[in-house]
Amino acid sequence: MKSAASPNVLRMSNIEQLRAVDALHHPIVKAKNLTEKQILAVPCTTCGAAVGEVCELNTGSPRSEPHRDRKLSAAEAVEKEIGER
Repeated sequence: MKSAASPNVLRMSNIEQLRAVDALHHPIVKAKNLTEKQILAVPCTTCGAAVGEVCELNTGSPRSEPHRDRKLSAAEAVEKEIGER
């Protein structure tokens, strides 16, 4: 008796995967791995804090950490900088 799954095995295993070499050529910067200096190098679109200023709460008090959008903007800026090298 022939198994019906055997022809599908080859199709399912033919998935594109990143090789280790490719991963080194296309680095991805995660917002978690940024330094405070890198995050403060971009303005915050959420609270309007300028470059070099910390993010603020609605009350005007400084936030304990930058807004998520500012972190993502900083990660994009770092990725762009790496890509231009």
